[in-house]
Amino acid sequence: MVGFSPLASSPLGDDGGVVNIELTASNLVTQPPSVANATLTEDHSLTATSFSTGASEVNQTDLTQDHSLTATAFTSGTPEVNQSTVSQDHSLTATALSSSTPEVNQSTLTQVHDLTTSDILTGNSVVSDLAMSEAETFSTTALETDPPSVPSVTLVQDHDLGTVSFESGNPVLATLAITQIHSLTPDGFTAGTSLVANTTLTETTPLTADNLLSGAPSLDNTSLTQAHDLTPLSIVTLTPDIDVASDPDAILAQETQEIQQMIGGWTRRAYEVPDGRLVQGEREIQQTYGDKVSIDRKAKSLVKFGRSAQLGTGSLETVWSVGGNETYLSTNSISHVSSSSASDDQEVTIEGHTLSNNEFTFVSQTATLNGQNTVDLSTDLARVSRIYNSDSTELVGRVVAYENTALSGGVPTDVTKIHIDIPAGFQQSFKGATTFSKNDYFIMTSFYGAVSAKQSGSVDFYPEIRQAGKVFRQAGCFTASTNGGSTEIPLDPPLIVPKNADIRIRCETETNNLVVFGIFKGYIAKVL
Repeated sequence: MVGFSPLASSPLGDDGGVVNIELTASNLVTQPPSVANATLTEDHSLTATSFSTGASEVNQTDLTQDHSLTATAFTSGTPEVNQSTVSQDHSLTATALSSSTPEVNQSTLTQVHDLTTSDILTGNSVVSDLAMSEAETFSTTALETDPPSVPSVTLVQDHDLGTVSFESGNPVLATLAITQIHSLTPDGFTAGTSLVANTTLTETTPLTADNLLSGAPSLDNTSLTQAHDLTPLSIVTLTPDIDVASDPDAILAQETQEIQQMIGGWTRRAYEVPDGRLVQGEREIQQTYGDKVSIDRKAKSLVKFGRSAQLGTGSLETVWSVGGNETYLSTNSISHVSSSSASDDQEVTIEGHTLSNNEFTFVSQTATLNGQNTVDLSTDLARVSRIYNSDSTELVGRVVAYENTALSGGVPTDVTKIHIDIPAGFQQSFKGATTFSKNDYFIMTSFYGAVSAKQSGSVDFYPEIRQAGKVFRQAGCFTASTNGGSTEIPLDPPLIVPKNADIRIRCETETNNLVVFGIFKGYIAKVL
């Protein structure tokens, strides 16, 4: 019967085990919490042994009971029954009934009882042991019992509680050691007045005043000494307006100067070299690309030569010793060098370019070979133009620079990952291709092509230029053959290779396994 459960009158305690919680509270002050009323539903399956409760107080209830009683040997006191109207229907079956000898007057008796009872007082009933089974449904309100005394039990409870508006007294917590991690998101909180210690605050406020009117300032006499040391830098003046000269000699002098410039007799600028083609190249760069350049300031010439691997027929191939065509990269992925010979431990110099934001930057670095083992470059590259032995002993094996890939005998198994090599028996790469940085133009003055003296055949050559983000374009063509000998093409006017550009020499032949050589040369012009 739930109404008499100790759960209805005192807090539940979990006796399912021993749990020690040590709490330490310091200066904890709380207000009595205000909790809304809660609707609570609990289902308890309890087995209680040897518990005793105090006297129960039960309010007046409406009770309907059906009793089927069989009584033996009971004695009651004298009942006192007030006048009542009783209506009874009896259906009695008596067995083993023993009574004194009744004395009944002869009578004819008809009774109709209409009984209403109130304030019936009986003595103590004595009822012998009996086997009784009752099924009772109670609805109780305001049931209050004394605190129950319940022995220790092992109790497992699952509670699914929804609380609304309950109110408890002030909690009292024992000293405990507690570690808590709180993830708090405040929403709509109001804090008291903040107390902030004195601070040193520096504030710079740029002010713009509009229509500011002040009274006449009053200044005391001052003694002011100022010393100004001024250095003009990048002063821009307006373009002066100059009338047309009316002096016939001045017009003649101007025409004479223009004629001299056309035949190479102009006054040389401080950063020009005394070569008409090169000066024309510098001026053409400024006119075409908007960059003022100087060969004199760069002070660097370039002779780039390549030797092909054995050529196939019917396709264009780059004049370089790796063979086929290089796979050009858009990232700095050329990261390793190694040799096909386990004995190579020389220092090699690698020249190339890094790529960032579609701009090339020239890089020169060294690496010490470790035989057939991979050696990391100090700076990963997007282009590699030259590699050579910068040590005191000659290389034995083939030296390669490549992307990170699988090796066999110190050489990548995937040929497309190789970007330059030094063939075995040589000390320098043979790559008829290079790249120019964001700071350099190239003024090409000639190129050259030839078939190896050991072979016979004809080859067509194509210098090709590609600006950053674009495709290779053929910038010229020429033919060389065994019968005709080598071909050298001087360039007048020179060929301009823009900054941030790749250049290569490719060739094609109808003679299988030919080996060819290609060279281009010129001067590098620095962007000022």
